[in-house]
Amino acid sequence: MFEPVTNSSQWNDCLTYISRRVKKQAFTTWLKPSKGEPTTDGAFKVAVANQFVADWIDSHFRELINESFDEVLGKRYDLVYVITGQPDEDQTELELDRTAVPPVVRVSSPENHNLNERYRFDSLVVGDFNQFACAASMAVAEGPGLTKYNPLYIYGGTGLGKTHIVQAIGWQILDQFPDKRVIYATSEKFTSDFINAISDRSITDFTKLYRDVDVLIIDDIQFFGGKEGTQEQFFHTFNALYHAGKQIILSSDRPPKDIRGLEDRLLSRFSWGLVADLQAPDLENRTAILYKKLESEGTPLPESVVRFIADTVTTNIRELEGSLIRVLAYASLKKVPADLEMARKVLSDTVSSRQPNLTIEAIQKKTADHFQIEVGMMSAKKKTANIALARQVAMYLSRSLTDNPLKVIGTAFGGRDHSTVIHACSLISKKLSNDSRLRDSIDNISASLLY
Repeated sequence: MFEPVTNSSQWNDCLTYISRRVKKQAFTTWLKPSKGEPTTDGAFKVAVANQFVADWIDSHFRELINESFDEVLGKRYDLVYVITGQPDEDQTELELDRTAVPPVVRVSSPENHNLNERYRFDSLVVGDFNQFACAASMAVAEGPGLTKYNPLYIYGGTGLGKTHIVQAIGWQILDQFPDKRVIYATSEKFTSDFINAISDRSITDFTKLYRDVDVLIIDDIQFFGGKEGTQEQFFHTFNALYHAGKQIILSSDRPPKDIRGLEDRLLSRFSWGLVADLQAPDLENRTAILYKKLESEGTPLPESVVRFIADTVTTNIRELEGSLIRVLAYASLKKVPADLEMARKVLSDTVSSRQPNLTIEAIQKKTADHFQIEVGMMSAKKKTANIALARQVAMYLSRSLTDNPLKVIGTAFGGRDHSTVIHACSLISKKLSNDSRLRDSIDNISASLLY
């Protein structure tokens, strides 16, 4: 009779043990997303995203996993990987091939690699939205030119972190292999350098700059579209590097098959290796990104403000971080507390589109629930302290979060006139400056309405 494995908590205990023995980035990228699954056949099942992740974990961490079984669970198990999702049609299975590449000549790494110090793996949040691309990128960084996924082609919408990831690969390679030559360039810079080389009759220097490297990173490759001379030059650069076993890393805002104005011979080469996509982060990952940014800034923010920004900015990471910086900068320059009211004011252009969907009735209900009174008291004539405060807060929020005129707001609160609404809003505004409990109450009510 096999001993059943309940597994979710058991695997989490093993992960805790393993996390203390591997680098944080490696653990976050490969092991943290995995999940334990129950089984009754004596094996230990672990769910992972795809076969590539399973193979990588098994080849790099199996010994440590067995150690965790012995130390944490007191028993060695057979490990079985359960694949939860398959790569899309542009994603191929990844395998290391450390024998098919000719030896690389070592030279000193150039200082003009053009990498931005901000873009490293340590500052990157890894989640479901980018886990495949990050895993592939870490694999390339550990063995540039030694994998079958060459080129590595990463694509995703504007502001989803493509530049961060491809530059992080460059930094990781330089950290581990300081004698490798790495160069990063946008497609525009490559084109500009090529045009200048023609003008200066220095094609030889241009060719040496982009071909005498171990790793070439080209960002936003889609902008080569329609530039026939640049495409011709990049085609020969690509071939020279590829056949020499050098690593090529490309990024774009779309998969190769969707890029217009590029020659078929280039498009086919872009798909030779691995094509990995980036998705928009969900609310949980957007929140994690904001906390990571706050950690680097060394500035705390109330949880309600972080949640508000994460819920308001859903388009891309760049705008998400930009909104956070706007809030922090406003609080610093104006010397005001970074609370939800201030964040809502600073990001009013972003949240305005949400406000027409918010009704006075919804505000009254949430406020009544918070103050533990019946919602009907919002329109009643009763003036007990708790009811009066709840009514004033609801009027204040109705004025702040909706576009309704004062007369409409007053009517919704038992037919009161506009002067009563103005008085209530003024009273609450004054109290907010020195009543932290009231400020927290309004933040919490607002958060529940906006999320």
